[in-house]
Amino acid sequence: MLKTAGWLLPAIVALAGCSSSGERHGQTLSQALAALGQDKALAGASNGVMVRDADSGKVLYQAHAEQRLAPASNMKIFTSLAAFGVLGADYRFETRLLTAGEQRGDTLRGDLYLQGSGDPTLHPDDLDTFAAALAQRGIRHIQGRLLLDAGAFDQTPFGAGWSWDDEPFAFAAPISALNYAFTPGGDINVVQVDVRPGARAGAPGRASFYPANDAVTLVNRTTTGSDTALTYERRPGSNRIVVSGTIAAQAEASSRLITVDQPALVVGALLQHALRAHGITLRGNAEEGVTPAGAQLLAQKTSPPLSRLVVTFLKVSNNGYGEILTKAMGRKTQGKGDWAAGLQAINGFVQSQGIAADAYRQVDGSGLSRMNQITPQQLTTLLLAARKQPWFADWYRALPVAGEPGLLMGGTLRNRMVKSAAAGRAHAKSGSMTGVSSLSGYVDSATGRPLAFAIISNNYLVPGAQVKALEDRLVETLAACDATVVCR
Repeated sequence: MLKTAGWLLPAIVALAGCSSSGERHGQTLSQALAALGQDKALAGASNGVMVRDADSGKVLYQAHAEQRLAPASNMKIFTSLAAFGVLGADYRFETRLLTAGEQRGDTLRGDLYLQGSGDPTLHPDDLDTFAAALAQRGIRHIQGRLLLDAGAFDQTPFGAGWSWDDEPFAFAAPISALNYAFTPGGDINVVQVDVRPGARAGAPGRASFYPANDAVTLVNRTTTGSDTALTYERRPGSNRIVVSGTIAAQAEASSRLITVDQPALVVGALLQHALRAHGITLRGNAEEGVTPAGAQLLAQKTSPPLSRLVVTFLKVSNNGYGEILTKAMGRKTQGKGDWAAGLQAINGFVQSQGIAADAYRQVDGSGLSRMNQITPQQLTTLLLAARKQPWFADWYRALPVAGEPGLLMGGTLRNRMVKSAAAGRAHAKSGSMTGVSSLSGYVDSATGRPLAFAIISNNYLVPGAQVKALEDRLVETLAACDATVVCR
């Protein structure tokens, strides 16, 4: 019977002693790891840990490693590896501007089509480039509609089991074949709402949002006061954002990212805004449509390759990328850009690496759903298999690095394990939700032995920072100890 108070009673117990001093001095590696698992922060929680030699695959330590747990963003390991296997390192998304009409003088007679394939890097500047391309052709008037073709993906914007009250937050943005992004972290389908103080106390605050478009409405109910206490509300199915409360008179701008509803329509509104900026009038409206066969290509934007996209996906832990890649895999393998087809593609890859289909459950590409269930053993199996792939170097470079500064270098681990034995040596994916924490990846031991590890904790009641501190201590122990003795 599995115990759930930490990673107690390890199955493998004979390893060499630690090379570092302090609390671990004189202990075997297993003793040091087991001691961490007895921390009171994990009382009543469910945990699993596995450490393996990354070259031979030998298990060096395990505790409850076959227990299925919610992985949070460690699910991204499954998705990202499958994306390399299914789509390939050079896979790119394309967004195209087309028409079936005819240009006569400065007038395009016919509809304009914006056709997406899921590109998570489409920037408002790219849409401005599209508008500029039309202007360069001499087009000043469009006698037709702007038809938004998001048919590459299905119309389901959210993953199974996502919490309804997460919808306004950037980490739970809706998914479409027409997305847009503008933040350094690649957040898709959001607007940034900025609130600044008014001229004097009691005056209304000044509120604005970026990128400007006519699909989103901002209602400003703020006042200038002595402190800042703001609330932001966008109800499901609406693009009306209400910001209320007070903004301190001496404050800088207070900013919040808020998701949008029906992102394809917002992309259309952004393109309309760009057309107007280039002096181009559109007679019709922006609405959903299907690009006809034989339409003429007017402009095109191609995303960076998967080998670069995965950096944002893993280092920044961008959830939207995971869902877009999942649907893209479904579209490539079955011609269906939906979660069901995409998850089948991921499952096929995972099975090819030696993990049975009925041994885990994956319902989304990012790990945001609490319905996902995997084990530390399965994670280490994939980590070992990844090292044998021709594209491993690209994938490995995309993992967060402990203690390395910079969002696109250290990623989610940039402020963890700083100045420790693991700094710069632990490359791992973190995961976080309320009551869920995970960390899986690679680290070299004190003697340079490459190790693969996976840690998942569920159902703890302490602040997540306490559990992450335990994860860090475990990885630091692996980095500071000698793990060269073969296990019994």
